[in-house]
Parts: sequence; C-alpha cells; structure tokens
Amino acid sequence: MSLKLYRIFSVLMCLMTICDVYGQTYATTKLAKGEGALALLRRFDLEKYSCNISEFYRINQLKTGDPLNLNKEYKLPIKIYKYDNRSIRTTIKIFDLVKAIEVENYNKWLMTSKIKVNYFLNDKLLWIPHHIYNCGNEKQNLPPQVLINKDDKPAAPVKPPISNKSEDEDVEPITTQGKFTSIPLFGSNYQNVEMFDERLKGKVFYIKSGHGGPDPGAMVKIDDNICCEDEYAYDVALRLGRKIIQHGGIVHFIVYDPNDGIRDDDFLLCDKDDLHAGKLPIPLNQIKRLRTRVEIINNLYYKYKVKGIKDQRFISIHVDSRSQGLELDAHFYYAEGSKKGLEMATNTQAVFEKKYEEQGNRKYTGTVKSRDLYVVKYSAPPALFVELGNIQNVNDQKRFLKSENRQSLADWLYEGFTK
Repeated sequence: MSLKLYRIFSVLMCLMTICDVYGQTYATTKLAKGEGALALLRRFDLEKYSCNISEFYRINQLKTGDPLNLNKEYKLPIKIYKYDNRSIRTTIKIFDLVKAIEVENYNKWLMTSKIKVNYFLNDKLLWIPHHIYNCGNEKQNLPPQVLINKDDKPAAPVKPPISNKSEDEDVEPITTQGKFTSIPLFGSNYQNVEMFDERLKGKVFYIKSGHGGPDPGAMVKIDDNICCEDEYAYDVALRLGRKIIQHGGIVHFIVYDPNDGIRDDDFLLCDKDDLHAGKLPIPLNQIKRLRTRVEIINNLYYKYKVKGIKDQRFISIHVDSRSQGLELDAHFYYAEGSKKGLEMATNTQAVFEKKYEEQGNRKYTGTVKSRDLYVVKYSAPPALFVELGNIQNVNDQKRFLKSENRQSLADWLYEGFTK
C-alpha cells in the first residue's frame, strides 16, 4: 500500500475512534513498507524527541527495540481532542499560550504535509503531539513548530544607529520612464506603474503582510487547494504599496517574495521563500521574527527622521482565522495612547463603512480597538493593524479569493491609511 493511502487510512481510523468519554484518543497508523519505529515517527515529525520514542513503545505495550509488524495498527504519541470551538487552551484545559502556539503550528504542518485533509478548525479534530506538554526541557528546533522562550520578553525599542545600507534595499531597483516607473517586484503584469500625482511626496509608508517564510499563518482547504494567510495578505500589501507609489509616496515592504508579484489567481500557491527587507531570511522563532521586523522599521524610521521626513506610517495586514460559521468584517487596531494610530484606524474604518453602504448588501460591523500587539506597540512610526476577515468562513473567503476584491481592499485601505 502506498504512503499516501496509509496517510488517508490513518486519518479515517482516527475519525472513527474518537473517544466520547474523554474527548480524546490516540492517532493510529500502519507501517509503510520498509519502515521501522523511527521511520514511522519521522513520517509524523516526532522522532526528534526521545520522549516520543519512549511513549510510542509504552502505549503500544512494546519493549524498546521490539520489531514491528507490517500488518498491525499502531498508536502514535499524538492525542486527538474534540475541538471546543473556542480555543486550543480551553479544549485541552491547559492555559499555556506558548504551548498552544506550538500545537497550532503542528496542526498547520499536518495539513501542509497532507497527513491531514482538513485543518482542526474545520474537522474539529485537534492533534496534540506528546512532546509539547510532556517532555520537560527537552527542546528541538522542529520545522513545523514555532518555539518561543517564555522568558524571552519583548524589550522596548532603542533608537538604532543610522545604517549605511541603501534606503531601497528592500525592493528591486526602480527606473523612471517618463510618467511610468518600473518595479519588477510587482510582477510582469503590474511592474509598469503609472505615476498619477505627487500627493504623497515626502511621506514614507511601511507595509508588512503577516507571517511569511516558514510561517504560513492561518490556513484553510478549499476543494483541493490549500490557502495560506500570508499569500493573500501579501497580495493585498503589494496592491496597496503600488497605489501609494502612484501618488508619489515612498514604500518599504517589510516582508516580500522575490518572485510572486501581484497575482490575479483565486488560489495563490503557498510557498516559503519570503524574505525580510534587506534580503534577510525570516526566522522560524516567532519572537525573533517580530523583533527583526520592528528593528527594520525603526532603523529606516530614524534614518528618514534625520533627513527631516516627519510623516511616516506603518500598516500590518492580516487575515483572521475563526470558526467556519463566524462571518467577520475588517477590524482595525492601534497602539493604546497613539493618537495618530487611532486616527488611521478610525479613518480606515469609516472608508470601509461607507463602501459597504454604497454596495447596499448589509450593515458593516468592523470595529476599532487598541491592542497590545508587539509590532504595533514597539514600532517607532504610528501603526495600523488590520484583520481583513475570517479565512475559514465561506462568505469571507470571497473577499480574498477574487483578485478584484483584493484590489478593492487595497483601494479602501489606501483611502483610509493615507488620509
């Protein structure tokens, strides 16, 4: 039997054996031809923790090193919980946020690796690998996980030294052709950018799409397509940046993909080749990733400030992930105490509300709130954090899948963010 069939069989067996009493059971599978215990665990990315190996032998009532039977079904050191539609922490009754993030990222990896067909928010089956809650201080840098040190607390930003790097190091070279500017980063269909006016001349805009690189963000499977938050947020970010440039603004993309460009497809291919501005690799560790982004923004901010440029703004674009039945409008967040941040959020919300009224479909319910978000709190320029909707909801998906809708989102963000 092929490896693919074994994966499907494993998922089906887990679906059939959910324990009604405790709301959890072990994931099970059979050996693929040529596998031993270590290779079997490697298939589920469990072999790098010795406690997983010990647990595998224990739950299958085997002695370490015992030979395995090709035709026998084995329990894996992964428990499957019935998701409670609230959160990972309330589902398993353990309220450690760091561990919950590890669980979330492992479940994302299961889906991208095609071990699971559906994300846990859809099939309500949350897979918890043994090592996350049971291996003490034994830590490995597993590819599918974001490891965060609990004691790694964010420090307040310090004014960085002025860099000698080029100001445009985060985008490909810009060449002027009369009324047009060529920016290859936007892709072959959009690289020729017509300059409309200089309304935003002398103003700097930092645009960051959420996640990227090793972290795809929220995910959903639609038909046979896996959709990743970072791809759709990035496409909206590029469209927004292009429009700002058309009106004379200076744009820095804090996260960029060297070859995606603006895409008009419904289903955007998930990849991991995104980089940070300056061609820097994106760290797997979440805290390092956030710190790097803040450092890039702040370094550029102070460089421009020395040159006398006062109007600088930052926007972080995300797509939320909630239960399938929850339809969300775009929501806007700012750092508590930031007057400019509040103004940007309020202006942008007003634009979205106006556009909804013009369409006449339904009442707009998006909100403006202050939130203690790392990149918003510690970035030097005033910041606007945007959640564009729920990637799991069928109606919200229309907002992201259609390229014309992504362009509308970018246009509306432009109108409010640059006001």
